[in-house]
Amino acid sequence: MGNMRILDNRYVKIILLLIVAIMLNIVVFVGINFNVKGALTLEYTVKADEVDNYQLFYSNGEEWSEELSVRLDYTTPQTYQTLKYSLPKEIKKVRLDLGNKGGALLLSNISINYLWEQVDISNKILMKEIECFDISKITEVSNNISILTSGDDPYIVLDLTDIELIKLYRIDTYMNYLFKILICVGIDILLLIFIKKRKTIKELGQELYRNKTLIWSLSKNDFKTKYAGSYLGITWAFIQPVVTVLVYWFVFQVGLRSSAMEDFPFILWLVSGLIPWFFFSEALLNATNSMTEYSYLVKKVVFKISILPIVKVISSLFVHIFFVFFMIALFAIYGYFPDLYMLQVFYYTFCMFVLVLGISYATCATVIFFKDLGQIINIALQIGIWMTPIMWSHNMIPDKYKWVFKINPMYYIVEGYRDALINKIWFWERFNQTIYFWIVAIGLFAMGAIIFKRLKEHFADVL
Repeated sequence: MGNMRILDNRYVKIILLLIVAIMLNIVVFVGINFNVKGALTLEYTVKADEVDNYQLFYSNGEEWSEELSVRLDYTTPQTYQTLKYSLPKEIKKVRLDLGNKGGALLLSNISINYLWEQVDISNKILMKEIECFDISKITEVSNNISILTSGDDPYIVLDLTDIELIKLYRIDTYMNYLFKILICVGIDILLLIFIKKRKTIKELGQELYRNKTLIWSLSKNDFKTKYAGSYLGITWAFIQPVVTVLVYWFVFQVGLRSSAMEDFPFILWLVSGLIPWFFFSEALLNATNSMTEYSYLVKKVVFKISILPIVKVISSLFVHIFFVFFMIALFAIYGYFPDLYMLQVFYYTFCMFVLVLGISYATCATVIFFKDLGQIINIALQIGIWMTPIMWSHNMIPDKYKWVFKINPMYYIVEGYRDALINKIWFWERFNQTIYFWIVAIGLFAMGAIIFKRLKEHFADVL
């Protein structure tokens, strides 16, 4: 009878998780819409008699302006050269300025591209009612468009409000559904892992909760003893990050003369990205080495070694909290006083805590058997600081490549700190990124718990 109750409870939990999975999938499909930010590319091949400059204006119906234009050089006379102009998706008209020297030229392969789709617009130039200026003749010659200009400012205006472009914009719908499917698959995989390994994950959570007093005590002791024996003691924990910030500030603002970032003082913009990275890198390195550092505790049968990674993370958190308040004070000195948005810093700190803890359970267990992992993590952190928009703005990256950087979960954290301190954006306004981050963070935590549980019984033998 008792076994039947256990089985019944197990099936009830599985059914509840399946219901949760279905509900989450429905929420994703109904409530989430991804804005695909790819740009259009207008391209054509040109052959002319002289080196010249070709300019393309784009507009939504307003007057043409230099700000909404792109210039490209035709560099080799009497040869075919392809010119490609990147344009926003919302444009309705373009104006092709065909140099400023006049004469004869050939155009071919005139098309608008968006991701993998292409629409040929060569026939638009051959239309009789086309709007043009300083052009005396347009004819079709052997799949080329021969244009004879009659002045030094020839141009052709093309109306893009054409039904043919609809198939380009359909890609956004396809990509939207693809992203939704990938998120649903990610959620379902996480729930499947949770169902399969829920006992392991539950045991880890229970161990951490039951030993919370010991964790707090060990964390404070670890923080105090890290710099024991030095004259300045724990002051060194604060000196090194400050010096690092000053070095980066000197290199970028004084040496390279970087101007204000996004109309914001550079030093404030810099520290809002560096300070979360300091916590992430220090906590990850310390937690990765926690088993080897406390090997004498690992060998004790009665000691719960699962608390060691979180001890190291909390120890690093003490310094981070100091720097959070230091950062808020620095903003106040510059005239940016605390407001409700700044409270989000503590939410993003919690996000980073969960992320680094999940990774640490996997790395601290693996490094015991694969010593080179420590060096690999060091190299990864050196690369990571430049792959994350800390010393540079994400606006410098073309929209079509931004997704490469956004898959890095620290992108969400760093931009989150700046949203709280600079941009004044609530985290739920970044709904898609928030969902993605928590899928990754929870997935990494679950994988870390499973790897730790699988390997921990061999720790004492290797150490």
